[in-house]
Amino acid sequence: MKKFSISDIENLTGIKAHTIRIWEQRYHFFDAKRTETNIRYYNDADLCRFLNIAALIENGYKISKISEMDIEEINNLVRRLKEDHYNSNVQVQMLSNAMLKMDDGEFGEILDGCFKDLGVETAVSDIIFPFLIKIGVMWQVGAINPAHEHFATHKIEQKLIAETYLCKKSSKHKGKKYLLFLPPNENHEVGLLFAQYLLKSNGHQTLYLGQNLPYESLKEVNDYYEPDYAISILTVASKDDHVDVMINKLRISLGKTPLILAGNLIRNTSHIEDKNLVLIHNISEFTKVIGERGMSIAS
Repeated sequence: MKKFSISDIENLTGIKAHTIRIWEQRYHFFDAKRTETNIRYYNDADLCRFLNIAALIENGYKISKISEMDIEEINNLVRRLKEDHYNSNVQVQMLSNAMLKMDDGEFGEILDGCFKDLGVETAVSDIIFPFLIKIGVMWQVGAINPAHEHFATHKIEQKLIAETYLCKKSSKHKGKKYLLFLPPNENHEVGLLFAQYLLKSNGHQTLYLGQNLPYESLKEVNDYYEPDYAISILTVASKDDHVDVMINKLRISLGKTPLILAGNLIRNTSHIEDKNLVLIHNISEFTKVIGERGMSIAS
């Protein structure tokens, strides 16, 4: 059994410590647990209950009403909310809860339901990307550690890979050749895997090289594979290079191959005058450019 301090609960659920103390006094929510030195602590069951309460409050339920419910009623209500895959706020909260508990089965169940009901593109744009943004916020305030992030992103990556394998080759057109990679120091593959899914689902060919590819290797592969386009995602600022320097290194490595770039570092980057460079600033541009309507880019 794990022990959580009241500050741990605040960080993990977003419920302020002083609010928790008020609830305990007013609604007698939790049995007081004390260490031998009389310090209040909470266990795994308490954390799950706090997470469920946070989910209900996020969706408009009043704490006064929640306080009248027993644990089973709360669990059943949250379970019904979880099944509403069209409510993006609910699903982002549910994924957050499953991540914090590191519940592999629950996290996978939520992903499966969202992808099945919404389709891959809508699930990723409306739920997965907002969830990843929330992970970044939780990281900044110290609510999660690297293990939480690795757990969640790995599960999402597995799901995207599985969905990509299900894509059937389209007979509508002759597919283009795309080279997908992440440059040195880039390790976040969710966006790149989503790009691969969009390309595969639209009948294109892809060579997926994954994370942390050296510039020298990129040049060699580009010369050998001769892709119609290259795609990369820039999310982490380099300690040595400004984003413009990174882009220039990529352009040199790729020669005349058109390059499509997306990611956090690109959002605020002004347009660079280069006919062989396309900068994507948001998810709608991403799906439009990478999808079937983007086939004529830079051609």
